Amino acid sequence: MTEDGVCIVDELQQFYLVCQPIIRIRSSQLIESVADYEVLIRSKRDNKFPFNAFRKLIECEAYNDVFIEWFEKEFNYLLQKFPNYKFDINIDPQQFKYPRTWIFIDSILPECRRIAVEITEAIPLNKEFAAQDKFFKKSPLSVLKKMGFKTVVDDIGTGQNSLQFVANNLQDIDRLKISLVAFRGLRDDVTYLFLKAWFHLANKYNFEFVVEGIDNEITATSLISSGLDMQQGFFWQKPHVLKETAKRLNNIY
Repeated sequence: MTEDGVCIVDELQQFYLVCQPIIRIRSSQLIESVADYEVLIRSKRDNKFPFNAFRKLIECEAYNDVFIEWFEKEFNYLLQKFPNYKFDINIDPQQFKYPRTWIFIDSILPECRRIAVEITEAIPLNKEFAAQDKFFKKSPLSVLKKMGFKTVVDDIGTGQNSLQFVANNLQDIDRLKISLVAFRGLRDDVTYLFLKAWFHLANKYNFEFVVEGIDNEITATSLISSGLDMQQGFFWQKPHVLKETAKRLNNIY
């Protein structure tokens, strides 16, 4: 492994997992329940997603193998510690290119009924794999769906998760997620029209529809009044280390 590779793998030692609930609201009084928890990666250096380090880890097979080994261990701990929780895991399109990713997916197959796999919006790094038409025609969604996992298209309308991608994979999608972060700078009425259109599509094809980026009660209640009752964001709860894992993290790191 090169010196640069050693540095990147060392950076992995700074990673830890947090969870953020996806909330299902039952009424306009904000009576909510947790549908499932999205599993997110954070770095101890700044408690943010380590974007640059993560992208370097998945840009080649050897580094991705090391990352998957780490993630598998940490995620299995969550599965064992919280046997009644449902979890969402994010997989970058680039990672589906590597056999070790699929070995990991196969290893968690016994728990597939409580695991959703989110395909992120990132455009694959590998040039040979980057052509969107190729990814559209050979999406991993159909394989994941047949295996029994809930399939999720993350951050629709951004990156490679376009309307075309959704339209080409209608039969293999269980949930769509859209983030209000992508609409910053636009007027509220314009944002609402986009949400309404995607929500209409989701209803027609019986997809769950989650709005991310909810950071205040006004936004939450406004969307609930329009039927958008699956939400995620700081208003409901910030990403956090699940209580039972906090002591373990302190001991390890």
